[in-house]
Amino acid sequence: MIAIASHTPLRANGIRQNFIDAGASAPVVLLHGFPEINYAWRNQIPVLGELYRIIAPDLRGYGETDKPAGGYDKRTMARDLVAPLDGLGLGKIALVGHDRGARVATRFAKDYPERVDRLVVMDNVPTRIVAREINAEIAKAHWFFLFHLVPDLPETLIAGKEEQWLRWFFSDWAYDPAAISGDAFDTYVRLSRAWRRARRHGRLPGQCPGPRTGRGRRRH
Repeated sequence: MIAIASHTPLRANGIRQNFIDAGASAPVVLLHGFPEINYAWRNQIPVLGELYRIIAPDLRGYGETDKPAGGYDKRTMARDLVAPLDGLGLGKIALVGHDRGARVATRFAKDYPERVDRLVVMDNVPTRIVAREINAEIAKAHWFFLFHLVPDLPETLIAGKEEQWLRWFFSDWAYDPAAISGDAFDTYVRLSRAWRRARRHGRLPGQCPGPRTGRGRRRH
């Protein structure tokens, strides 16, 4: 199996983007979900990379990609993909999206159909359907949709408690609550805290901590 190596981050669509570039041949783009980063594809990339060229970005607001105050609508996040693909000289791609990444993938396919050879969306209910059908019961079950929309408050409450925040999601959503643990869980926590430390030391002015999108203007 091939090894995973991160591509040197580049600036595209106004933000610094981090992504994995591994393997060769026909390109396959993998878009992670919430509250994950491209590390979520760590088990698939070495296998798929034997047959395809794998591009796996950290989406806007996640991991080591910038966390600006805005731009979390799916059209902007889909546009984030265009410049890196152009820079790598990639035309048509097979596009795979999970959860929030599925929403970005769907928007990309609608806006840039000429760039998509195949499309896979997983574990996703379209945002417009969620918004249309929301009621008290759905709001209670999906409280984090609304919580993360509040400007600045989520970052304030999560800062210093990234481990507890991530553990709730990974435990509550998994069939096996211990499925994401050990080094895997520690990697998510470390990247969350790294962004908070970077901002504290003034290296990321105007950006926000954590593996989530910036400053409350989020649309899951």
